[in-house]
Order: sequence, then structure tokens, then C-alpha cells
Amino acid sequence: MLLRLLTPHNLLLLLAGAAVLRMSAEYLRRKTDRLPAFLLGTGSGIAALLLLHYYGGAVGFSPPLTVYTLFVSAVAGIPGVLLLYLFQII
Repeated sequence: MLLRLLTPHNLLLLLAGAAVLRMSAEYLRRKTDRLPAFLLGTGSGIAALLLLHYYGGAVGFSPPLTVYTLFVSAVAGIPGVLLLYLFQII
């Protein structure tokens, strides 16, 4: 039963969840400069998503602009955009 749950997709979701928890803990650990770090991470993630959406055909990855992809790129930044690429591969 447990082996059926350990598919590559589920393991990747578990790893992504652990990464988001780790990034959230690191963010909350900071006492100062939370807002600039948040804005930089969110802005860079959305900028990377927009660049790949419009010019990603040259590299073979052009993610759609949906609420899901915008949320992932805003919360996780550039690593979130890379995670979207990994989910497309699987």
C-alpha cells in the first residue's frame, strides 16, 4: 500500500512542500528586512514567469499564465518557476 503512494510525482510534491516549509521558516526567522525580501522574491518570481511565458519558446518551456502558476511563482520565487518546469517534465 505504501509503495503505491511513493510515485515519482508524489515524492516531488513532498519535496516541494518541504522546500516551501523550509523557505517559510527562514523567512519568518528574520527579524528585520522582511518586506524587502518578500518583495524581491515575489517580484523576481513573477518576472521570471512572465519572461518564460513570452520568450520561453526559445528554450522549450513556456508556462501558461494562470492563477496557479502566478501563485507558485509569487510565493516561491524563481525556485517556484523551476518547480513548474519540473512538474511539466514529469
